[in-house]
Amino acid sequence: MRVTWLALEWPRAGHHSGGVGRYVRRLAERVRDLVELTVVCFEGAVPMAGVRLVELPAPRGRIGRYYGAALRASRAIRRLEPDLVHSHGDDVLLPRGVPLVRTFYGSSLGEARSSTGLRRLNHYVLAGLESRSAARATRTLAIAPESLELMRCDAILPPYFGVPPGERLPSATPSVVFIGSFEGRKQGRVAQAAVAELGGERGEVALTVIGPADDAASWAPWVDHRAGLSDDEVADAVRRAWVLVSPSAYEGFGIPVLEGLDHGLPVVAYPNPGSEYLRSLADGPVPLDLASGDAFTEALRRRLAAGPELEPAERHAARRLIDEVLEAGSPARLLEHYEAAIRAARASA
Repeated sequence: MRVTWLALEWPRAGHHSGGVGRYVRRLAERVRDLVELTVVCFEGAVPMAGVRLVELPAPRGRIGRYYGAALRASRAIRRLEPDLVHSHGDDVLLPRGVPLVRTFYGSSLGEARSSTGLRRLNHYVLAGLESRSAARATRTLAIAPESLELMRCDAILPPYFGVPPGERLPSATPSVVFIGSFEGRKQGRVAQAAVAELGGERGEVALTVIGPADDAASWAPWVDHRAGLSDDEVADAVRRAWVLVSPSAYEGFGIPVLEGLDHGLPVVAYPNPGSEYLRSLADGPVPLDLASGDAFTEALRRRLAAGPELEPAERHAARRLIDEVLEAGSPARLLEHYEAAIRAARASA
């Protein structure tokens, strides 16, 4: 089966890779031996053995990223003639006639509601394009109930494959890790303010931030900001923290939250569709505390006061949650969706 992915979030050398980009690369590692895989992505993409990369010019600005890139991607895929296209976004201009599987990593409508200014307007426009994308796809996949219901998707395929193996070695003194940017929906400023209140400026609590290089100047001098890390380096940084925080205004799924739990950390997060979905799957005392505003800081205070280690019941509950998500999002499940899309396309031809 010749499968082409449209995956413009594919990791690029020297660039911060978000949760979707890291997930797509991990998915490719598991799918490349099952299909003949080609990935349409931006130039500078990190190569992978067994995967053909078709690179597009890197965009400049918001218009180039969300609209110009979609046009270039459509032209590239027309030339490839695959048996099936799996879009991870940016597919509104794709040619018709080829079975199309579309994964929705949350919703632009949800992003718009948690954004401001031009970003908010842009995501409202993209929300309309997403609806068109869902209507023309042969099969649609969601990462959580929000996108399943909003886009009327066929199934949920959680975007998670676990974390690199390694021993957890928490720091000797209280420490917090955050993944994302200072502003925007990730709301890193909330993480910084909470840690500052608990002693960050006095060196009593450390804050490590993993985010884009061009965001480093936004953070206070006492914050340890790191950019351009590999998956293994991200894992090492997370494993040393006592608590992972995620005060995101919106997450369709929340990969950093699950990564924190998988590494054996307690997580303090804002309630949003992604974190609430993960909490709903929990069977037992999963160490995932949902709180916002002043309650977020208090929840972080309690977790730090409890020390870096989880209770045995918390570890077991977190492991059950991780295992459930891993089974639901396996490559074998994805291949079943590919085959179903091809059958449906043939039946309607």
